[in-house]
This record gives sequence, C-alpha cells and structure tokens, in this order.
Amino acid sequence: MDRRRLLAAMAAAPAALALGGAKKPKRNDPPDPRRSRRRKGAKAPERHVDVAVVGAGALGAWTAWHLVRKGLSVRLFDAYGAGNGRAASNLPSMMLDPVQGGDALYAALIEESREAWERLSDTASLPILSPCEAVTTLAATDNFAAMRGSDRLTGEALRPRYTQVAWRPEEAALVAEKGAMLAGRRGVLETILDAQVTPEDVVMPAPLRDKKQDRYILPDGGTANSLVYTSGAWLTELFPQLLTPQHLSAVRHNIFHFGPGQGDTQFRPPAMPALVDRAYGFNLLPDVEGAGVRVWKSAPDASVDPDSFDRRADDRALAEVRQWVAARLPRLSDAPVVASAATHDCRTATGDLLLDRLPEHPRVWLVGGGAGRAFALAPAIAARVAAHVEDASRPIEPRWALARLVA
Repeated sequence: MDRRRLLAAMAAAPAALALGGAKKPKRNDPPDPRRSRRRKGAKAPERHVDVAVVGAGALGAWTAWHLVRKGLSVRLFDAYGAGNGRAASNLPSMMLDPVQGGDALYAALIEESREAWERLSDTASLPILSPCEAVTTLAATDNFAAMRGSDRLTGEALRPRYTQVAWRPEEAALVAEKGAMLAGRRGVLETILDAQVTPEDVVMPAPLRDKKQDRYILPDGGTANSLVYTSGAWLTELFPQLLTPQHLSAVRHNIFHFGPGQGDTQFRPPAMPALVDRAYGFNLLPDVEGAGVRVWKSAPDASVDPDSFDRRADDRALAEVRQWVAARLPRLSDAPVVASAATHDCRTATGDLLLDRLPEHPRVWLVGGGAGRAFALAPAIAARVAAHVEDASRPIEPRWALARLVA
C-alpha cells in the first residue's frame, strides 16, 4: 500500500469506529402501571363508640368524617346502604350555587364547603368537583343584592358571554365565578372512604337508652354515647310523634338530561354555566362527563314516600321542561333526552335545615331538610353537627331549631 492510501485508511478509521460504536435508538418503554390510590382500610366496628350516625347520605358521611377528625370513634348506619338508589344524594350531579337565593345564612357556608369538596376531589381517581360559573336570573319580586363573589349583570351584558342562552335585554342576573357541579353518589362514597368508616346496612330504630350505663343501645347490642340522625325524609318514620309530613317531607322532582350533538362542546363548562332561572322557575346544570345538559323545575310536583315512590320521570313534566328549554336554549329544542329520573329532596315546612337535639335526649341530634341545599353544603353543616356533639352547650342556630319548625 502506498503512502497516500495508508493515510486515507487511517483517516477513515475513527469515523468507522464511531459509526460502529453508536447505540441503536431504543423504542420508548411502556409506562409503568398506575399505582393504586386506595386509602387505608376502615377499622372493624367497635362494640362501644362515641357516636353512631344514622343515615349515610352526604350529611351523614361528612358528619362521620368530621367526628373521626376530632378523634372520636364512629359507626355509620344506613338501612338501604350508602349511596343507595332511594337516597336524595344518589344523583350523578349536584349544584353548588354561591348565591343561595340571596340567603346570607347559607351563602356563608359556601366557601368552607367548596374547599372541603375540592380537597376530597384532589384525592379521588375521578373528580368530585367540576368548576363552572353559576348564573341566577332574578324574578320581578327579587330585591336581594349581589352576594359576595357575584356580579349583577343585565341580559344585554350576558348575551355575548353565554351565547347558548336566550336572554331578555332588560332582565337582571347574578353571576358567580366560583360555582361548581358535584358528583352525587360518587362524592358520598369517597367521603366515607376518606373517613375510613365502614357503613353498615342496618335498620336503626328510635333511640333506646340504657339508663344504668347512660348509653344508647345499637341494633347488634353495641352501645354509643351519642346518636346523630342524618336520615332526611325518613325522620318522620323514626319520630312520628314529633315530626309529621306537614313538618318535614320528601318532595319529588323530575329531571331530564338533553344530549347535544356530536363534538358540540358549547354546553360544557367553562362555555356553559349552571343556571338558576328564578324568573321562570327552572334550573340547569351543564354537560359534564357526557351525561347531557340536566334540567329540572325548581318547585317540586308532589310529596312522596321515599321508600316506595316510582323513580321514573313522567311525560307531563317533560312537556313543561321542553317548553322552557325551547325558550331559553333554542339550540337544544330538538335535542334527545339521553337520561331521566324522578328523585326527591327533603324539605321542612319553613324551608330551612333542621339541626337540633331530640327533646329529653341531650346527646341525640336530628339533621335534615334544607330544600335541596344540604348536599352542596354538607361539609360545613356537618362540621357544625360535630361541634355540637363535642360541646353540648353550643347554641343552636335559631332558624334550624326544632321549636321553630313544629311551632
């Protein structure tokens, strides 16, 4: 080999080595399976506990949650089971409305409740709280001012903001940015999981007190120092001599979900708000998780027995709802109903929550009512229930007193 060829071969050697030594690119490794987010298992029920909670809806679940956080032992009972199909808390979605119809007592509980639902939602695999703006249109007789966190706007100002809704230029509405939708049954079950309490499918009777031990007897022979009945409309079954259907009752609502077209996102948050139409008496929740736009009439159509009423929606109610949808949401006037149901909420004769002691039983508490507000406000209401259990001398909110209801 002559000198020229030798030099050329020596120059090419490093490049050949570099090419030969280069590693072939690897395919992306598949992601590791997601780790389980399962919480710690609940402890086995104790024979004697500090508090027995009767009713595993939103109020009962959050009451148990707060009591456990205070270091108290708790048992949770529900005759049909937590999240059952008869419960008022069983709906797939609920509304958290910051305006609360202009009632300052309930509006003051919103921020505390929202923070609690957000914390719970952050620990769940699926969201419990879905933010959305909330709009309350005012009736001619409404004269309350804008609540904290809300702005008063006219229909003219709302028209370019929410183009899906047919606004009258002169109508007034309150717009709250921190509204939300809450997962109903899922929210209840997640709260119970987070409390680490096992709900027991047991029929709990009215209080039976062992005077010698100064304790209350539970159905399996266990005992509790205090009882909290968060039983909603079933309080009239448990305490018929004290609470009649004229004082507290289950009232029926027919709800319908209208399905927008394929790929149509204008009826989902943040484009679509929740709507409380006080001017015409209907409510709306935007489409979340593909469930459709949920619409129902504000006023209930009947008082019902929560044990036995048929939970199928009826055609007469659908005709009323469709008439409102055609006027307010014309783009959904021909939309199909993708789901419907009849459900109930628990209402008192005063329209307020009931939260008070059972007469002659200073360690037994009755909680129910709230006219549909109780689910969204359950964290804050339950915090007050737990505070009453811990301190029996704590004064009762006058509007929630039993004496006011049965007077």
